[in-house]
Amino acid sequence: MEFSSKEKKYGLYFPRMPRLYWIDINNTCNLRCIMCPQSKGGFNRQPVMPLSMFQEIIDSVCHNRPLIKLYMSGEPLLHRDLFTMIDYADSRGCQTMIHTNATLLTEEIAAMILSSKLTYLSFSFDGCAPEIFEKLRYPAVYDRVKSNILNYLALCKKNESSGPHTTIEIIRMKDTAHQLNEFVSFWEKSGADAVSIREFLTWFNIVDDRRINVPVNHGFKPCPYIFDSCSILSDGTVVPCCLDVYGKMPLGNIVRDSFPEIWYGEKYLLLRKQMLSGTIDHNTICYGCDNTVVNDPE
Repeated sequence: MEFSSKEKKYGLYFPRMPRLYWIDINNTCNLRCIMCPQSKGGFNRQPVMPLSMFQEIIDSVCHNRPLIKLYMSGEPLLHRDLFTMIDYADSRGCQTMIHTNATLLTEEIAAMILSSKLTYLSFSFDGCAPEIFEKLRYPAVYDRVKSNILNYLALCKKNESSGPHTTIEIIRMKDTAHQLNEFVSFWEKSGADAVSIREFLTWFNIVDDRRINVPVNHGFKPCPYIFDSCSILSDGTVVPCCLDVYGKMPLGNIVRDSFPEIWYGEKYLLLRKQMLSGTIDHNTICYGCDNTVVNDPE
């Protein structure tokens, strides 16, 4: 495979190891949110990543102290070894993050989070009213989840614990657009470190489109994710980005090969070459993804 000097300049041939990993430690969830692939099901792979596999992954990627996101398609608090995983990653010099729906956030779990080495914590909490929240995040109960988060934040304050950096997140979509100002105003006063508004994703048209503004395709642009980050499914399958929850673009498996072998392997290199040259196969998930579409013409 031949690469031009321009392609090598972009780090195509010898890219640095990723500074960010999504590791899908658990692909099951107790909710069926209508904006999430969980509402469609069909994950045909082992539901839970074994602790031993996770530790092997950390050992092979920890050298540049990356951020490890212990979630992708499921609810991380359902994994019985979650806190062991967090502490192990920390012992190897990695930062960690979990993104949770907070339905399982008991006082005991809150205390475990605060005493763990977790670096970042994000709560996904869509809507300022029960009728919107409970339609979007079935079968969660609005008042119960809101109370869980507020109790956690109160425990942080009571213990004078720095704890993980905590973000409250809402997705901007047709159902929540009219609530965003109220949402931000309330949670900015709650004691959280940050409030985040995320844009709605269709997960490659897996879920119904609820976007406010649908981007207009004005051309192709390379996606940065395959150059500086990586995602690993619960069975060890390596995929190009965190949206590929069904493993449609497998690039290798850490059960058979070490992560560096996969990262510098032929499949990854070919994908990077196609990304830079704009020759992505139209039948792949990368083609037409929001991350490869130029929204505004120059």
